[in-house]
Amino acid sequence: MNFDLTEEQRSFQHEARRLARTELAPKAARWDTEAEVPWENIRLLAEHGYMGLILPEEYGGAGANLLDLVIVLEELAWGCVNTSLFVFSANAQGNRIVQLGTPEHKERYVPRIARGELHASHAMSEPGAGSDARRLRTKAERDGDHYVVNGNKCWISRGSVAGLFITNVTFTDENKKGLLLIERDTPGVEIGKIEPLMGHRGSPSTELLFRDCRVPVEQRMSEGDLNASLFSMSFSRCCNAAMGIGAAQRAFDEAVEYIKTREAYSKKLSDLQGLRWMVADMKVRLDAARLLIYRAAASAASGFPSESQAAVAKTFANEAALQVISDAMQLMGANGYSREYPLERIYRDVRGFAIAGGTTQIQRNLIARAVLGKRDHSGN
Repeated sequence: MNFDLTEEQRSFQHEARRLARTELAPKAARWDTEAEVPWENIRLLAEHGYMGLILPEEYGGAGANLLDLVIVLEELAWGCVNTSLFVFSANAQGNRIVQLGTPEHKERYVPRIARGELHASHAMSEPGAGSDARRLRTKAERDGDHYVVNGNKCWISRGSVAGLFITNVTFTDENKKGLLLIERDTPGVEIGKIEPLMGHRGSPSTELLFRDCRVPVEQRMSEGDLNASLFSMSFSRCCNAAMGIGAAQRAFDEAVEYIKTREAYSKKLSDLQGLRWMVADMKVRLDAARLLIYRAAASAASGFPSESQAAVAKTFANEAALQVISDAMQLMGANGYSREYPLERIYRDVRGFAIAGGTTQIQRNLIARAVLGKRDHSGN
């Protein structure tokens, strides 16, 4: 088993790291403070090919793999979580279309996503159904060569800027759940309120409403039944974990530099054993999380990683990232709590990762199911 990155992966990492430090980090606070989409960063990264990094070359992508992508996302999130979310979304939704869509869907949408011209969002959550996808109520009723869609969605990440929604619906004529590709300008599509979130303020989440929205039947994703849709989220969970760890690495780096230059009781903070042990524990958490993410990403030979491995990686990484950032704030004292430093923004952004893509409690259900099997509800 070789834990070294390939030469190509090191190249991806170094270039993403350079951009994160020189282009993304200096402006990250602006997107958060002003709740503004980082369009100039998105255009820059599209020019560098990051929006289609994992997408097939035949559709304008770079043909990289999921491990390459998580390495890049970790570096980009170090500089700006809001920007990394757009790179994640382009690759995740483009890959979902590649894996689950028809040839026509791939030709129509994936090249535009890879070029950064089209932003796609996954429209799954509803007011009465977040983690429990089987309670989704948005309906698509067959009417000739169209489906008529009615329902309400919420917490749709990047919903205010998306031009395409990969939408979970129930096909009423079959009583079967699946996916429809619904374009933003389709009559009956309404963008609702922007959610006033604690973090991810430059990557707005919105309500999405469907009112007698007529969608051609050919927009139904050929392989997109409920099980395939849920399994495809393993891809997103690896990316979620990587972005969280990238941001936590930034907090760790800030705290380490801080305690190396500050003194207390005539000693450098970095010479105090209690603080040195805190730093050691933070390093252990970061390294362990990174290895779990890499393991899950490396298993994605068929397009999506192992569901249980992705759940393990997300659970551990989400919680490790929050602990590392909290400890970094503690190491920096009042300055860690001040908005003059990036740690409070990083904490707000990373807190959302433990909810998005399935809470850590849902991940534990997936892990337990892989180990113990499904629950027996028979009473026996």
